[in-house]
Amino acid sequence: MNLYSNLYSMKDIAEEIGKDKSNVYRYIKKNNIAHTDVKERTLLFNATQKNSIVKGMASNPNDDVAQRSQHAQHNEYHSETDNNTDQIIAAMQDNIKNLKEQNALLAKQLESKDKQLDEAQKLIDQQQQLNLSTQRLLTQQNEPQEVKQQTQTKQKSTAQAQQSEENSNDQKKASKKGFFKRLFDN
Repeated sequence: MNLYSNLYSMKDIAEEIGKDKSNVYRYIKKNNIAHTDVKERTLLFNATQKNSIVKGMASNPNDDVAQRSQHAQHNEYHSETDNNTDQIIAAMQDNIKNLKEQNALLAKQLESKDKQLDEAQKLIDQQQQLNLSTQRLLTQQNEPQEVKQQTQTKQKSTAQAQQSEENSNDQKKASKKGFFKRLFDN
């Protein structure tokens, strides 16, 4: 048995009931069974505690089976969860791919619209220039008659002044010719 009188280790209890030490440890933890002493990091139990553990583990021989079944269910659940997670990730990756394709398409459409806007702006500029030219022509054609008459009168006056100046110059030239002619004739 044990070097300590009337104290038993988990290993002693496991050997007595023919189970693994880890099973005894789980049973003790699960049922909150306190130990009596600790020697060199080994938990020690008195006879009453040992008998309670042996009796409890002997009366529940299905505990190991139940634990294995529970463990299998736990693994199956995690396997399903992992499978569902993989499906969710795959679906999200498909969504990301679709969104990237839509984004590329929208970027191309936006670029096309930018070009159309630039062309429309050029056409508007040209139209504005044409409108301005047309407005100038209409303004000139529709000037009030007085302005036209004043312009014509100024032009006539200028022409008459030039004509009379030319006539005056011609007369002066003629007089000078006549004077010199008379002078030389004498």
